[in-house]
Amino acid sequence: MISRRAVLAGSALALCPSVPALAKTEGRNRRIARPVAIEAYPISHFSVTERDRRVFGKLTFLGGLELRSKDPEFGGISSGQTDPDGKGFLAMSDHAHWIAGRFVEKDGVLTGIEAATIAPAIAPDGRRMKDTRYFDSEGMARKGNSVFISVERTHDILQFDLASEGFAARGRLIEVPAEMKGLDDNRGIEALGVLPKESPYAGSLIALAERAPSGARSPDNPGWIIGPRAGRLTVRKVGAFDITDVNFLPDGDMLILERRFSPFFGLGFRIRRIPIGAVKPGAVLDGEVLIEADLSHQIDNMEALMVHRAADGRTMLTILSDDNFSLLQRTLVLRFALPV
Repeated sequence: MISRRAVLAGSALALCPSVPALAKTEGRNRRIARPVAIEAYPISHFSVTERDRRVFGKLTFLGGLELRSKDPEFGGISSGQTDPDGKGFLAMSDHAHWIAGRFVEKDGVLTGIEAATIAPAIAPDGRRMKDTRYFDSEGMARKGNSVFISVERTHDILQFDLASEGFAARGRLIEVPAEMKGLDDNRGIEALGVLPKESPYAGSLIALAERAPSGARSPDNPGWIIGPRAGRLTVRKVGAFDITDVNFLPDGDMLILERRFSPFFGLGFRIRRIPIGAVKPGAVLDGEVLIEADLSHQIDNMEALMVHRAADGRTMLTILSDDNFSLLQRTLVLRFALPV
């Protein structure tokens, strides 16, 4: 189903262009960051059975990649953010490693990855997060020069000043709602975002749990707005899907990426669009389904959702999978367009 033509070899050390000041600390970063060689295999069709089909729900499939690397720390991608042009990206693995680089594309179609770099995220005590209680990193949000990472099991959020310290920056714990600490061990904050300017809560973090905690009265997913006007909200549970990421469209509306994995329903993913005006404390959020796919499509464990606006005005959605560092799974990059 996938062409075996490799279109990329890793390049020399380069740091994520989404934080330009990283280049100023290259010497320091060189001690912990390293270039990573990645092979990329094109995915020309999304449907396994309808190879010429391009429109799926509200989205148009533009192509994708299967990524492979011999580096033991590559994989497990759980979240990420792109530059405004959609080329530079910064991702986080669930083994607490930064993965940075640039997408290579032609006419909006992905053809490879270049300038790829990997580095361990650093805990508040200076050790690798992977070697601490903060080893299970999940959601990512970016606000100015700061990058926020959510951690499952401990149910914490760490803030990194990458602009001044590069990948050597130590995470700093921020205050989170006490109720967050009651989430299940491996069902914590998977989705993290910064509310856009179109929201009355602009600049505040929004944190969404993968699943309601055991024993909860409602199956709806709990979430929190974290900021000066903080509050709790929920996302309506629809079917056997769990939340894996959140991002925002150029008009401010919120997108929620969800994953389904069960013996009965199999593997699947879905994206829901939530009007930004609905996102407020006390709300029960639900919205239009933009796309839903299962194993009759080219999917895996889809966990990261990146959004940018292309030069032609279309909104691009780039979805990445977490292969759980398993030989039985794949690291996929899928790109869709939301028409103007």
